[in-house]
Amino acid sequence: MTYIIAVTGSIGSGKTTITNLFKKFNIPIIDADILAKELINFNKNISNSIINYFGKRVKKINNIIDRNALKYIIFNDNNERIWLNNLLHPIIIKRINVILHNIINSYVILVIPLLIECNLHYYVHNITVINTRYENKVKRILNREDINYQQINNILNTQIKTKIKLSYADIIIDNNSSIDDNDIVVLHQYYLLLATNAYIKNNFNIFI
Repeated sequence: MTYIIAVTGSIGSGKTTITNLFKKFNIPIIDADILAKELINFNKNISNSIINYFGKRVKKINNIIDRNALKYIIFNDNNERIWLNNLLHPIIIKRINVILHNIINSYVILVIPLLIECNLHYYVHNITVINTRYENKVKRILNREDINYQQINNILNTQIKTKIKLSYADIIIDNNSSIDDNDIVVLHQYYLLLATNAYIKNNFNIFI
């Protein structure tokens, strides 16, 4: 089985920016957030369920979902967020399993913000947590999204605190300054070593 590296961290920590650097090594990257967006945007059953539940609050012309409105609702109401998570998460997990089944690389990167919150850390081989200071997270979020400070705090408050995430970490990436190519090369080599050791242990443990 392919060795699964789970990369997690709170919103704005830089998960996508860092994991995209591994593409030059032809490492498959599965991003749970991208899978969620695809479901909301392109899966008719899912989009109809969301529109039927939330109504005009999230509906745009031609039954397109207003994702900003949806985001505002779920990060201001725990019950609404739980409903949406219960709808999306089982399908996302099933999709991840299908993708993993077809990967032949020595390791794969699974980008999953809610790894700990959803108790999915039991299903991966390594947990890499990206650690970023609060002010840097806020700066990154403001640069890429139409959102205010209150909304950012609401989102961050729905996620497990970084300190708790760090307690689950096998590897911690400090992302408060620029990450250079050498850092990624070293990390890639280390992941390869972990994957190789796991393969040997699983297939030749009779000799260990």
